[in-house]
Amino acid sequence: MLTEKEKWEQIATVNDYIDFLEDKTIDWKTLNESFIDKERSGFWVPANIKNLPSASELIDRQPAIKANELNRTTMTQSELELHEKHNYGNGYDRHEADERFLKIASLLGFNDTSVWINNQPPGAMMARHVDTISCLVHEKIDEIKNDPFDTELRQPANSKPIYRCFVALDDWYPGQILNFEPQFWTEWKKGDVCFFHWRTTAHSTANTGWHHRPLLKITGTLKDPSWVHSGKIRSFDYND
Repeated sequence: MLTEKEKWEQIATVNDYIDFLEDKTIDWKTLNESFIDKERSGFWVPANIKNLPSASELIDRQPAIKANELNRTTMTQSELELHEKHNYGNGYDRHEADERFLKIASLLGFNDTSVWINNQPPGAMMARHVDTISCLVHEKIDEIKNDPFDTELRQPANSKPIYRCFVALDDWYPGQILNFEPQFWTEWKKGDVCFFHWRTTAHSTANTGWHHRPLLKITGTLKDPSWVHSGKIRSFDYND
């Protein structure tokens, strides 16, 4: 029987990567923790967007996935079983972004995106993990399943570098916790744009307060990523 490392080394295509993640014999916790690199972990806030629309009405709707449920859309089978064993749910209400919020991804210069609103209601929490961008891959699987896969970058080899960011759709409220190890993002303002090293950063979230915590999660490539790494805070205006 092949070891997990041997199986990983055999990944050649995007479809191979999905098959690997869906392998029920994989120890998901050990595999996921192997992605952590404390020397290359962290987050930063390179931008703010003014005049964002309100998300209040949208997050009051029925979500596609509820915070307290487990769903194969956002988890592999072994990941789901681990969460179930330790009494975790999805960790946030997953809402489909409408045109108002899809516009934000375009404003920031994203291409080939996966865009969702992650609203964490009071009392919800998400288990510690490192991202695998399996949602983005699943959403585009028919187009890219036969493309080569880069196991070091954990993304399709033919793609430009993939970025992931969160856009705050409301101000921070006390009790809202977002841990990008070893630091915490806190006291954010509506419109703040937070990028993080998704390949190497363990992160977890909880809402111990009394207000909803809506974030727009954007995953994709950037037309020009130079502003993300400029060391300055860029100002965007939603109305431009």
